[in-house]
Amino acid sequence: MSLVFYARVSSTDQNLARQLARAKKVQADKIFADKLSGKDIQRPEFIKCLAYLREGDTLEVLSLDRLSRNYQDIKNIVSELRHKHVAFIADDLPNLATGNPLIDQFMLDMIIGLMSFVAQNEREKIKERQRQGIIEAKKRGAYIGKQLEYAPNSVNPGKRAIYFGLQAAYQSQTYSITQLAKQYGIARSTVYRVMKRIKEEE
Repeated sequence: MSLVFYARVSSTDQNLARQLARAKKVQADKIFADKLSGKDIQRPEFIKCLAYLREGDTLEVLSLDRLSRNYQDIKNIVSELRHKHVAFIADDLPNLATGNPLIDQFMLDMIIGLMSFVAQNEREKIKERQRQGIIEAKKRGAYIGKQLEYAPNSVNPGKRAIYFGLQAAYQSQTYSITQLAKQYGIARSTVYRVMKRIKEEE
């Protein structure tokens, strides 16, 4: 019976420290962590996490949306955990233990469903407000699109320098993705993404 902790942030530039500190505090036996969007449940470490879990284990996350940002996906994941007889703990869920397993399960399902729905609904509202804002900005001629992190016009001088370094490496055609990732202290996936964009911009 193991306590397994799953941590996730949405991008390679975000920090897992707070979640990993929690995993250490609860003395997790095994930790899996992804730096990928919650929109897609096909995340490498999350897949490994689900495969690792056995009957009697417990899966803990810092918050419910670490599993996914999609209401139906969360329901499906929790259902799969239950089918495997794996206990689930989300630190942002209230503890409403009554001592009756059936009532506890019912309450947990209801709370998970409600929180998942509210979270997804709020995200949809945010996206709609962003869409309306872009439409209005385009009408005013003020919309310039999403600013790229690693680009010639990046607002971050360090990331701007990394872009030019990757561009020079690409032009030399003698680069190694792994070496570049180590050299600049960024993820290999970031190197791939920037290199792909540089190639497309040729």
